[in-house]
Amino acid sequence: MIITSAQALQLLEANKKGLKEAEISLDLNKTISKIKIQNDEFIFPDNQKLDKSQLKKPVKDDTSCFLIMDSSLAKLQLFSDETNKFYKLVPTKDAPTIEISGIRMHVTKEMSPMEDTNKKIAAISPIKGFILDTCMGLGYTAIAASKYADFVMTCERDGNVIEVAKHNPWSIELFNNKKISIMKTDVFDEIKIFKSSMFDAIIHDPPRLSLASELYSLDFYRQLFRVLKNKGKLYHYTGSPGSKNRKVNLAGDVSKRLGQAGFRNIQKAHYGITAAKQ
Repeated sequence: MIITSAQALQLLEANKKGLKEAEISLDLNKTISKIKIQNDEFIFPDNQKLDKSQLKKPVKDDTSCFLIMDSSLAKLQLFSDETNKFYKLVPTKDAPTIEISGIRMHVTKEMSPMEDTNKKIAAISPIKGFILDTCMGLGYTAIAASKYADFVMTCERDGNVIEVAKHNPWSIELFNNKKISIMKTDVFDEIKIFKSSMFDAIIHDPPRLSLASELYSLDFYRQLFRVLKNKGKLYHYTGSPGSKNRKVNLAGDVSKRLGQAGFRNIQKAHYGITAAKQ
């Protein structure tokens, strides 16, 4: 069970009004559960209990998700000595995003992670056949693509990200959908052993350039081109880092390298680029 600042406020308001029951989400806005209120205590469906003082913690922190464990609250976050990075699940109006050392992995200012994901999928629709999702993250892209594709292969090199995804209600389908295969590996290395013309479409949503420059390289784009079927489509997320202050044109640089790799019909799309193998 997970609560955020929004649910904590709902519970405290219900208690203030003298209500004996409140309805809130315990799975980050996917479903609604009933919480009993007795003597300033909140009794959850599995009989765990929290009091008013405990709920002050999430109320003061609206950028964190809190696991309810042993009648106490624990932030859904972790630090890895191996990567020297901090991983945190951050709530939004629908599905949460993951924040890695302060960098959010989804567009969250203009839209929700689900809206962002659906626009990426729409950029190369219709989705069908065998799909490669190069960078899994919380798996929203793989899950969305699996609703239309025959099969989705998704890669994630960071085990810490997979661990966070396991606690995220919106990522559950990743681990029980037979149409999705999770490759716990770096796609930069793994793609070299994929068969040529293997995928009908590729969704490439890499970390920012400073964190994974190899995934923006000409060598990698040539591999993407090789494993894509003829007439197959590519969506490549770029964002617009540095475009305002440093006059960096990442989308332009990426478009140029995609062209050098053999892609055609290169066009701007939702926060990125689409291209095709013709």
